[in-house]
Amino acid sequence: MAAELEQRVATLGNTAGVTFTPVDPARPSGAKMKGFPLLHLLNLMDERGPRHAEEWRATLPEALRAQTERRSVTSVAWIPVEFYFHGVDWLARRDYGGVRGAMQVGHHTATQDIGSFFRFIMAMTSPSTVLGLSGRFWKSYFDQSSLNLLDSTPVSCAAEIRNWPLPDMTSLYEMAGSLIAWAEASRARDVRVTTLDVVRPGVMLLEMKWS
Repeated sequence: MAAELEQRVATLGNTAGVTFTPVDPARPSGAKMKGFPLLHLLNLMDERGPRHAEEWRATLPEALRAQTERRSVTSVAWIPVEFYFHGVDWLARRDYGGVRGAMQVGHHTATQDIGSFFRFIMAMTSPSTVLGLSGRFWKSYFDQSSLNLLDSTPVSCAAEIRNWPLPDMTSLYEMAGSLIAWAEASRARDVRVTTLDVVRPGVMLLEMKWS
């Protein structure tokens, strides 16, 4: 599954010529996200190895380690986006062969987020409809940025993520994997991200096709 998913995602482009920098939890952007993706990430770390979560936290500044423990995170609380995406980056490099492995992590955590109830609802709608509604759900995840559908057909869509606060590569690959999972939950097959490009600072263009 891992190699197959990577083959379905285009290499990240950088039309804007931005300088990518690693996620740094010691220098938060001020942007927040809900805690449930981090809880799913911690579960995935536990599946990958009994000491993975502990090893990841050991790479964080000491003052932040307690804040990323499971007992300190609730699904509805707002946390710095850097907590989650730093963990994604660490796991992608540790177990998935590098930064592009973030799409594997994003696909997994999004699949867990969707759950059986939403999967049942989305199975009765088209991928274009689901992705069109995703912009409304975006604020359930992030307090900053937006997902905007630019165009859609029964077998494709184009969207922009705007005002994204992190100048890194990991979060963008993670979101590609997440959106594939959402499309797959709505009956899309052979989902491919054909364009993944930073077109302006803080703005990513994403084009998808499916059958």
